[in-house]
Amino acid sequence: MDLKTLNRIDKLRRLKSKGPETPKWLKPYHLLFFAFLTIFIFGAIIKMLEHNPN
Repeated sequence: MDLKTLNRIDKLRRLKSKGPETPKWLKPYHLLFFAFLTIFIFGAIIKMLEHNPN
């Protein structure tokens, strides 16, 4: 077996044992994204409620 095949087998074994790893730069930002999304949705709901005359 050549080196490329061995590396591929090793990578597959590591992925199987550990599971796919989230990149470190992504971890803090997806929480911020969800926070802004929820704030935006709440803002839109409030605007709709204010716009509708009761």
